[in-house]
Amino acid sequence: MKREKNRRDPEILKVVAKTFRVMELLAEAPAGSGVTVLARNIEQPKATVFRILATLSQLGYAHKDNLSNSYFLTSKIRRLVHGEKRETLCKAARPFMERLLSQFEQTVNLAMLEHDQVLYVDMLEGLRSIRMSATINTCAPVHCTAIGKSIAAFLPAGALTQILRARPMSRLTPNTIQTLPALQKHLELVRSRGFAVDDEETEIGARCVAAPIYDQMGMAFAALSVSGPTSHVRGQQLRMIAKAVKQSTERISLKLGYRLKA
Repeated sequence: MKREKNRRDPEILKVVAKTFRVMELLAEAPAGSGVTVLARNIEQPKATVFRILATLSQLGYAHKDNLSNSYFLTSKIRRLVHGEKRETLCKAARPFMERLLSQFEQTVNLAMLEHDQVLYVDMLEGLRSIRMSATINTCAPVHCTAIGKSIAAFLPAGALTQILRARPMSRLTPNTIQTLPALQKHLELVRSRGFAVDDEETEIGARCVAAPIYDQMGMAFAALSVSGPTSHVRGQQLRMIAKAVKQSTERISLKLGYRLKA
């Protein structure tokens, strides 16, 4: 006879079950959630939930935004399912990457947010590309790459601050944004456009256009970009690339289970 799995099962560690329930609820709350709401939802004392959140924060899996007193899951949690999610993302994005390469003949990049950096997971070399430092399985900063900025603009409140606290805004070129107020203002423009531009902020002579990719929970976790020499990625060509990249990432997001907001 199969043992009934309930709260009295001696093999179940109650605190582990409660911890995973808190993590599930945070995953379902892109705007974050407070101790009181979480405690009510899992029917536990606030002191218990607070200790769980404190432990998750200490381990780097949760982050508290002091302004809203809300907690969020961090990008570190993605490492638990990174391999499978990466494979699914690459498979969904590859047809669109090939189409963009054929259309613009510039390098097409696919990257995921990995803790406090972006990790390039796929790349198609363009016919007119310049030599760039980014390659598959290498990481790049969030604050100055088009891919990083396109993701950062749509992260939950407090997440960007956490990323920059772990990895300060280093200056790679004279065009690199180096202060948080300047970056926040720039990200407002990214949100209004729906895409980001790296205008020689990472490498002199290179310009890149990127748009975010969302998962089934509505979280921006990856991005697709087209990059090339500034002599080619400019003016009307840049606007055409931006439109095509946005259309591609919207369709990739839908393939991954994202549902457009009404």
